[in-house]
Amino acid sequence: MKKASLILLCSIIFIVLMAGCSGGGNHASNNAANETPGNNGEGPKAKTVTIKYVLPGTEPKEWPAVQEAVNKKLLQDGVNLQIEKEYIDWGAWEQKINLKLSTNEKFDLFHVMNDWVSLANYAGRGALKDITAEIEQYGPNLKKVIPTSVWSGVTKEGKVYGIPSYWYESAVDGSITINKYLLNKAGVTTPITNRQQLLDAMEQVNQKLNMKLTIPLRGGTAGPADIFQRTYDQYPFTVRDNIAFIGEDGVVKNWVETDEFKQDAAWFRQAYQKKLVHPDVLTVKQEQIEQQIKLGQYVMTLGTPNKLTDIRKTYPDIKDEDVELIRLNPEKPRYRMVNAKNINVVAANSEHPAEAVKFLNWLYDNQDNYDLFMYGIEGKTYKKIGDKGLEMIIDPKTNTPLYLQEDWMIGNLNFIRVDQNLLSATRELYKADTEAKNFFAADFFFDPAPVKAEMANVQAAFTSDVSPIYRGVQDYDKYIKTAQDKLKAAGIEKVLAEYQKQLDAYKATLKS
Repeated sequence: MKKASLILLCSIIFIVLMAGCSGGGNHASNNAANETPGNNGEGPKAKTVTIKYVLPGTEPKEWPAVQEAVNKKLLQDGVNLQIEKEYIDWGAWEQKINLKLSTNEKFDLFHVMNDWVSLANYAGRGALKDITAEIEQYGPNLKKVIPTSVWSGVTKEGKVYGIPSYWYESAVDGSITINKYLLNKAGVTTPITNRQQLLDAMEQVNQKLNMKLTIPLRGGTAGPADIFQRTYDQYPFTVRDNIAFIGEDGVVKNWVETDEFKQDAAWFRQAYQKKLVHPDVLTVKQEQIEQQIKLGQYVMTLGTPNKLTDIRKTYPDIKDEDVELIRLNPEKPRYRMVNAKNINVVAANSEHPAEAVKFLNWLYDNQDNYDLFMYGIEGKTYKKIGDKGLEMIIDPKTNTPLYLQEDWMIGNLNFIRVDQNLLSATRELYKADTEAKNFFAADFFFDPAPVKAEMANVQAAFTSDVSPIYRGVQDYDKYIKTAQDKLKAAGIEKVLAEYQKQLDAYKATLKS
């Protein structure tokens, strides 16, 4: 026993002596194992975290391979994070993202379509993180490639609530795509200059060519149809959150009570009764609408079209010039009504806001990073064409790109590659309009926090009672009084008063 005790005592002394030595000569070698590649030994290695980006759509076939390549390059570049995506079906997008936010599910980035559910709506619910400090510290590239005017659309009282996708010329909004190929076949040669001619032309095509084409309406219950705004004497004006009509005079009105709303609704009612819009317009799947646009199965559609190669699957002999982008009342000035239409935000429940900003900063650091995340692996998912062109490699089974992260969601004009198969009408998105003007409220950011409950109730009433009227499913004269009463009961007057108050404050900053 004594011998064993002596051995134990010697072992303890040896361990203590070794521990003391480790504080000296071995210190540098121990730290060397914890250094971040490329940090020159200036501190411990940062923990590698995985951030989740939630977005609408369907996961492309080759995303797992692209994800592996992106994550490998992030580490090679010394950015200690990994990225994963969660795709949500378009038809369930709004419901599922709201559920994630309300149940405090852990994720980091998600996409906001300002013309669907506004940034202000999410901010007012407390669903977003203020990332001002993170952008200042970790976002030098973001500030370099996104113009100041665009940032102002996501900033309220000095707080930044998202990173805008500066991907297109917003003065293009309000345009209509005309399928002249079908119009010519039906013998419709008169130029279309007003809204009634749009419906008349559609009817003639369907009758003469024995077709049943409808207007593909993106967004389902969303509104308003900005293509018609140019036809009104009140133009320019904008409609925010589907309820607030903002005129050039700076007066906020209830859009549902305006004559412009009534005329829009009358047009959609006529289209619905003539079966020129989908019979289930309020609930039709957005994938179905996008497929209709993609294949050119329309006489007219709101906004821009798709690729010539896709539309030729329907009309093999169609030419690029057969698909034209027009504006009603083209003589009127062109305005940018909103400067930040698509935005990527950090969820309030994110545990990694700094890493979320670091990822986007990495994305916009150079063309190689952008190409990899947006278009995938060169030679496998896309081919480079010239300096800024590309051709996507298509999966023959699904007739969709093997991989593509849509530019409109997270793109930037400094890096975008234009698909060589895009119609000329679509390429207008990527051309700066030097004659376009900024509407005075283009950067106005409404904060619904002071009327949070009323705003939620008003939006619910809009979806349930106003959308069916606006989209023509229900008769205006028969149902408008009930809809307006529900909006008033929900608190729309209080919401609009707050809109006016904040708009007045915003206008005061323009004068100073």
